[in-house]
This record gives sequence, C-alpha cells and structure tokens, in this order.
Amino acid sequence: MRAAKADADRIAADADRTIEERRTAVLGGHEQEYRTDARANVAAERHEAMRAVLVAKTRVVERVLQRARALVADAIGSDAYRATLAEEVERALLFVGAEETVVRCPEALAPALRDALRANPSVTVQVEEDAGSGFVMIGKAGRVRVDATLETRLDRLAPTLAIEIHKRLEER
Repeated sequence: MRAAKADADRIAADADRTIEERRTAVLGGHEQEYRTDARANVAAERHEAMRAVLVAKTRVVERVLQRARALVADAIGSDAYRATLAEEVERALLFVGAEETVVRCPEALAPALRDALRANPSVTVQVEEDAGSGFVMIGKAGRVRVDATLETRLDRLAPTLAIEIHKRLEER
C-alpha cells in the first residue's frame, strides 16, 4: 500500500509539474506577444505625437514666412533698404557687367536705382509693376540674370529661417 501511495504521489507531482510547465509555456508565449504588441503600440503613439508636434511647428514656420512675405512690399520704401541699395546694385553689376544690361524694378524704386547707376549710363532701368520688391538685373543679352528681389531673398533664406524657428521653439 505504501508503494502504491508513493507511486500515486509521484504521478500527481509529475502531473502538477507538467501542468505548470504547459501553463508557463502558454502564458509565456502570450506574455511575450502582449509585450511586443504593447511596445509597438507605444512606438506608434510616440510616432504620432512627434508627427503632431512637427506639423504644429511647420505651421508656425509657414505663418512666420507668410507674415514676412506680407511685409516685403513695404520694405523697399524703408530707409534701411534704400541705404543698402547702391551696394546691392554694385554687387550685381560685378556679376552681370554693365554692357547690354537692363534693370527691371517697380516704379517706386526706379529713381533710387537710376541714382545708384549714374556711373554706368549704359545700364537701362525699366519699370515693371510686377517686378516684385527689389530689382532684377539682366545682362549678356539675357544670359545672365541676378534676381535681387526681396521675395527671392526670402525664399532662399526660408530653409535657414525654418531651422532657426524650430530651434527657438525647442528652447521654449
């Protein structure tokens, strides 16, 4: 009887151990699956949050650049712009040359440009109302063009400005 009782206890202990091993295997497999799903869900939420922040920052950049573009038209009448105009014209002339050169500009800027070009009488100033804010210098029979409009400068600076705006938003 003792032998049968010992065999029964051994068989029950083996069965309990087998059941526990199977339970651990089943739950362990699901637990790893649940952890993997949780990590994926957290990563997806983190990605979505980062995307939302980036979209918001991009909208700020767009609003700043839109506001700057709205102010550009008034800038050509400012004393600061007029003070640098002669230097801008000289730099453009160094690149284009004075021979067969035409400067296109809005009416408001024509007198200042003619004054800046007094030393170069071969350069023609043409008024074009759709010339933008600033001037475009065209030389070498149209083969060389310097776009010195403020709109173009702002467009060239836009990536740099965007980076700076993003940096400042990070500092907040």
